[in-house]
Order: sequence, then structure tokens, then C-alpha cells
Amino acid sequence: MEGDNGGGAADAGMMVPQSPWPCPPLARPVAASGGGCDAHFIVHLFVTAIADGKMAQDSMVPKTWDVLQQVITKVSKEQNTSITLHGTSMEIKMRVFVCNSVEARAVGEYITAHKDQRPAPFVVLARQLSMAIAYDSAQLDPSQAAVADRLRKQAKTRAVKEIREAMRDAPPDVSGPVLRGYVGALAPAAHIEALLLRRTVKVDLEGDEERAYIFFDAKNRSIGKETGVEVIQNPKPYRIITLNRKP
Repeated sequence: MEGDNGGGAADAGMMVPQSPWPCPPLARPVAASGGGCDAHFIVHLFVTAIADGKMAQDSMVPKTWDVLQQVITKVSKEQNTSITLHGTSMEIKMRVFVCNSVEARAVGEYITAHKDQRPAPFVVLARQLSMAIAYDSAQLDPSQAAVADRLRKQAKTRAVKEIREAMRDAPPDVSGPVLRGYVGALAPAAHIEALLLRRTVKVDLEGDEERAYIFFDAKNRSIGKETGVEVIQNPKPYRIITLNRKP
């Protein structure tokens, strides 16, 4: 249901009006070099988790309320996962959205309108997690909606993996109650973002030398020219792909 293709130039800079979460434009390919991968598909993600609070319907328009209800009830199984927090396993219901999607906007609007709610119904794990998916343009064409959707799903899957691994090194300030919303919706974000920052690389892919990305290779799927059967190619080992720098 997620509106990953929503948003536009007028609102690309912010998730919601006057929101504390800056968000660049939606996913787009950027030239890369080396190893058979000649482009990057960039996806900026807003990562949250369902917490213990109950949503308050006051001041929420019916459409936004309906979107939030679906955010809580509908999700891929891989986002309902577990993390290891200070040596103890903890169940967590992540919700990973493309920035500026309908769902990201709805959650952002709710948190902005109920920033003092304790416990909060949502907590923010990463306000903006930038993913750069290296792909071979001879095999994949992100201008095709199905291909772009598949790459976005791969970005979300990778984001869940990165957060699960990063949480193993969480500081004492990130506790079960914090992740359950008892210290507010934004309490976990700064700590988890600092952990994720260690897993990123700064590369100027979008005209911003300070923006950092998590890099990984796309799992390529192509249609066999002779058989017409979908072929799944073995993914390449994880590596960092950098751009050719201008002298």
C-alpha cells in the first residue's frame, strides 16, 4: 500500500511541513563505476518502530488516520523481527518507509502533533537512512516501475539488517522502555543514527559531499531473452563502489 512514488519537487526537502526530519528527493539512479555496476539507485528511508502507546485520533483527518491504521496492521514479515539489546533478545516491529511516501508523511505528522505523548505509539529509529544500491544498467532498468519497486524493497530489507546489527552495540541509553515509546517518539533516533553512521561511507552522489550512504549491490533479476523466463543472478559480494572523481 505504501506510496513510495509520492512526493515532488515542491515538498522534496521536508517530510511534512515544518517537520524536524529533512528528506532529500526520492530514489533515483546515479552514475557509478567499476565491477560491472555502472549506476547507483539511491533510496532515502525513514525508519520507525511500533511502540506501546495508543494513537490519539484527535486532530487527525480521516485519511491520515486510515493510513496510520494500516501502518500498524500491515507490514512485511521481515520488519517484524528481533534485535539483541544488551545481550537480551527483544521483539521489535519496524516500519521502514521511503521518505516522502504517504506513510512516512502520516507518521511524521502524527509525531509532530503528539510530540509529548508518553508512551508514544511510534518511535523513530532513523530520520533519514540513505541507501545506495549499485546495479548494472545492462541488466536492470529502474525506469521500469517493477524494477524500481524491487530495488526499494531491497533497500528496506537491507535497512532492517543494518539496524539489527547496529543495535548489538547500542549504548545504555537505548533501553527496552526507550524503544517502547516511554521516553517519547524521538528518544532512540540520535543514538541509533550514531551507530548507523559508522556503517556508512561519505561519497558525493547527489551534489552533497557530506551525505553518507550504506552501499550494497542489487540482487539482479532479468528476463531471459530466449526463454522469456525470469533469471535470478547470484548477488556479488558486498563491496564499496566509488565514483570517478573529476580532476
